[in-house]
Amino acid sequence: MEASQRLLVPGSQEGIRQAAERFDAFSAAHGLSQGEVWPFQVALDETLSNIIGHGLHGRAPGAQIEIELRLHDREIEMLIVDDAPPFNPLDAATPDTNLPVEDRQVGGLGIALVRKLMEVVEYERRGDQNRLRLRRKLMEEA
Repeated sequence: MEASQRLLVPGSQEGIRQAAERFDAFSAAHGLSQGEVWPFQVALDETLSNIIGHGLHGRAPGAQIEIELRLHDREIEMLIVDDAPPFNPLDAATPDTNLPVEDRQVGGLGIALVRKLMEVVEYERRGDQNRLRLRRKLMEEA
């Protein structure tokens, strides 16, 4: 099965909601179950929340985030493109979850979660855009 879709959503909480709804519609249209796609839903939400909360924070309204969805041979790939300042999430240190909560640094758990959920996480800065590619084979429901 081969399918692709390009989404353009606002860089806002509403954009996160729209992206989630459109990803769910894409998944349903191709017969994918909730059990198969939940890692992608979590990764999409975490990634967009970071872009909006950190990269686009304080910018004038109107920022857009582009998302390309691709389904090929039981694998989903998401390419998330934004024009926020450069940020490579792969450079972020993995938080030490063995420390007591009061001794941990704030942040980093979302990125660590995305890296755990996806088989491939690649970052590229191209021109004035951050490009994050997430890919994983679909898991069958138990």
